[in-house]
Amino acid sequence: MKCEIKEDYTSLKNAKLGAMFKVVKIHDNLGLNMLRRLGDLGIVEGTEISVLKKSFLGKTLLVRLNGYTLSFRDNIAKIIEVKKVG
Repeated sequence: MKCEIKEDYTSLKNAKLGAMFKVVKIHDNLGLNMLRRLGDLGIVEGTEISVLKKSFLGKTLLVRLNGYTLSFRDNIAKIIEVKKVG
């Protein structure tokens, strides 16, 4: 009998501060233009990303990836699925 281990995935919106994550999937709920824009920013499957700060109400996130810092809204963070690294 084969035993499969399910990875512990979460959306970037629910990711814990300071931990390092790897992007495993980006949902296309917001359309292809948003997927293209995220790709232009370097947010693609396999990218390592860390949440540095969240606003008081959790509507904005400050993240670090590929050596730079980026801020975006929670509706974008909801479509980015990540898993913890290490």
